[in-house]
Amino acid sequence: MNSITTPPATRQPGAPWPIDDAAAHLGICSRHLRRLIDDNKIRSIRLGRRIMIPAAELERVANEGA
Repeated sequence: MNSITTPPATRQPGAPWPIDDAAAHLGICSRHLRRLIDDNKIRSIRLGRRIMIPAAELERVANEGA
């Protein structure tokens, strides 16, 4: 996981991340991220039908791992 990308410039600080963007930021596939969410290793929130990763949780996982 050494290839952590920087967040897109259009993101608001603290805004939750969509699954695909969060997975790309962590350098993993979205399917693996969904498995981590299902196993309660990563917190997520639901906004309507969308599953999002809180920015603080994504930062925690990027620094400490799942």
